[in-house]
Amino acid sequence: MQFLQSDLLFLRENIQQGEVWRIWTGNLIHSNYIHLGLNLSGFWLFVFIFKELMNATQLIVSLTILITGVGLGLYFLNPELYWYAGLSGALYGLFIVGATYALLDKDFITGISILIVIPVKIIWDHLHNTGQANADLIGVPISTDSHIYGLSTAFFIGIFVLVAHLRKNTSIKSKTK
Repeated sequence: MQFLQSDLLFLRENIQQGEVWRIWTGNLIHSNYIHLGLNLSGFWLFVFIFKELMNATQLIVSLTILITGVGLGLYFLNPELYWYAGLSGALYGLFIVGATYALLDKDFITGISILIVIPVKIIWDHLHNTGQANADLIGVPISTDSHIYGLSTAFFIGIFVLVAHLRKNTSIKSKTK
């Protein structure tokens, strides 16, 4: 996808001129192969940890919603942001969604650990601007706001998953009576 970077990058001016797909595709483009490798490593770590808890449909739907939340958040809440590339905001959110599924599966160590570590890291990075080492590595500034939008979107997905789980269990219990 890197060869399509100029056509898919989140570019505010192009989005304003009608190329709205860039709100989503900017999450799939990366500044360089190190940036791509870091995001792919995070994605495969997620798959390794949560492969038994989420099916492919849940993963794709969650990731699509997260990418949407990050893209729309950046577009509407960061008018100073001219361009964006990367998946880290959606990835952070994906780990929160996975933690929700872990909790529903009664894997409290994984679920609670991730629900603590990820938000604390995001807030710490945002407040203390600790992304400079990563920015030097990937060759572009880190948008910590994208991480916050991913976390926020994951919060809403988590609520939806919990409500759906409760409704399903309530329905099953009422049928067995």
